[in-house]
Amino acid sequence: MPRSHRFLLLALALGSVLLTALARHHGFFWDAVLQASRYAQWYYQHGLQRPVLPAEFDAGHPPLFGLALAGVWRLFGPSVAVSHWAMLPLVLGTLWQLYRLVRRFLPAAWVLPGLLLVWLDATWLAQSTLVSPDVAVTFCYLLALNGLLARRPGQTAAGTAPLVLLSTRGLLLWAALGLTALLLRWPEWWPRRAAEGKRRFDLTVRTLLALIWPLLPALLLAAGWLGLHYCLTGWVGYNPDSPWAGNYQRLGPAGVLRNVVIIGWRLVDNGRLTLWLVGAVAAGLLWRGGWRPGPRTGQLLALWLPPVLIMSGLMVWYANPIGHRYYLPALLLLALLVAHLLAELAALPRPSARGLPRILAALALLGLLSGHCWVYPDRIANGWDASLAHWPYFRLRQQSIAWLDAQGIPLGTVGSSFPNAYPLHDVDLTGDARRFAPVDLRRNRYVLQSNVMNFGDAALDSLQQYWHLRHEERAGQVYFRLYEVRGDR
Repeated sequence: MPRSHRFLLLALALGSVLLTALARHHGFFWDAVLQASRYAQWYYQHGLQRPVLPAEFDAGHPPLFGLALAGVWRLFGPSVAVSHWAMLPLVLGTLWQLYRLVRRFLPAAWVLPGLLLVWLDATWLAQSTLVSPDVAVTFCYLLALNGLLARRPGQTAAGTAPLVLLSTRGLLLWAALGLTALLLRWPEWWPRRAAEGKRRFDLTVRTLLALIWPLLPALLLAAGWLGLHYCLTGWVGYNPDSPWAGNYQRLGPAGVLRNVVIIGWRLVDNGRLTLWLVGAVAAGLLWRGGWRPGPRTGQLLALWLPPVLIMSGLMVWYANPIGHRYYLPALLLLALLVAHLLAELAALPRPSARGLPRILAALALLGLLSGHCWVYPDRIANGWDASLAHWPYFRLRQQSIAWLDAQGIPLGTVGSSFPNAYPLHDVDLTGDARRFAPVDLRRNRYVLQSNVMNFGDAALDSLQQYWHLRHEERAGQVYFRLYEVRGDR
């Protein structure tokens, strides 16, 4: 490894350590309150006496992340800080897997800008500072992907086996890896002209087995988990009686079209619009210069397309909210594809334009960094766990709770919404069993509202028009507002 690459990796690793240190007291956030904190608490308290979670918070996800976090707690004690530090090896492992991908597809001169383009994605940086199963999913996916590219079946199996036991999205990404393997090997099976002049596919049982067998252990593990879950609960995938049943409601044509738009939005959000524009400019200039896609470009498309197609092909039909983090592997691979196009542009024999690829790369990097400032107005849904813009939330939440305590206002009289609707202990692991009341504008005396929380337009209108703003905390792009009911309501 060149010295400059070692320095780059060390700098990015130290940056990740610093971000983890700064975020070590941030409580569990968004879906991680359920999938990390509550799952791990169950296994920490009960072990494997009952491997399936209680019905009231069983969302159908495989249990590996919660089990692993519970194991860490048994060694070092259950705390938010321990949970954050436990994520660091996965973050650094992801950095190494991304470096291997960058080294494979980019020339040495473009490793530095290429790795920065990949690593500085706003959604990845945000997730890397959270106790999130999606970090583990991303690491396992990239580990298996590098195994496919290097034709190391053991590595592919080592990545896919835990992948399918981390979350339901891990099961979908297993299918994406299968499609990726097929696309990567497809040129070898393309119809060839035999000696007699006829075309035939060079596809045999042996080649199919070589393709499939590294993925089989994960398939068996997934089948075993789903079978066990079905035997103990009577359902897999989703429970029609669960609080999340509405997320699996089938949509009509208008709803499907809306989901397609949302997926497109997720792919360009948080500064990635600049990445797409830079990639389009680079591709246009390359085409005008006589360049045509080669094997490396085809391989990168074979890496990027499957996770997008598999995830989208399932999610567009349902009402389930579509998060940015669902596409994390695809977002990182998109940046790698754009870096490849810029490297190809730099290789064209046009001395007058040699500096242009570097300028475009700098613009793309600035665009990605700007993604942490992409916060929409209150009535437009924000992906708060998809950028570092959410960081002030944790401090403001603590300050608001402290103010309520100082005023002698019981939390049970204050309505609040997701992700602030859980018991305080589930978020902070402090042993505080108090919780906010559900939002009910006809019964609540107080309502604690933030632009990070899920409040509908009608509730926001009512609070702003008919309630008294009693207290406000604000930092960065995040605010907390305490409303008190008026006497004339």
